[in-house]
Amino acid sequence: MQKNPYLIALLFTLLLAYPVHALTNANYTLTATDFFAGMLLIATLSLVSAILARPRNAIKNNRGNRHSRSRSKAPSKQTAVKGNREQGEVKWFNSTKGFGFITRDSGEDIFVHFRSIRGEGHRTLKDGERVDFVVTDGDKGLQADDVIAL
Repeated sequence: MQKNPYLIALLFTLLLAYPVHALTNANYTLTATDFFAGMLLIATLSLVSAILARPRNAIKNNRGNRHSRSRSKAPSKQTAVKGNREQGEVKWFNSTKGFGFITRDSGEDIFVHFRSIRGEGHRTLKDGERVDFVVTDGDKGLQADDVIAL
């Protein structure tokens, strides 16, 4: 279960309101304005401390935008169809758009994305280039993964 900073702030406000009042104003009659000002101060401090105590990466993960989810290669989303590596030839690859197709030695064309190409920096493939890869079942069908130029 994930901790919600707003819920934590509300809980701290409710828990700290009476003890703070009892310690600071034992003989003083508390007006409604003073009470709400104190509650607002406690709520603000609780909210700020809850947000600051939250891990930075939790904020990024909670945004859940379409791009961050598509970049993750969770095993549940992509499963290997064949455990063995295959070879094929690059049919075409658009380095500007970052994707293309590989013709497997069996004759079937499969999708390849630049993120699936092994290497650093600008990863691209040349038309007609021989490649070694693993076939995986992605969101939109079969695709080449862990592509190595031969």
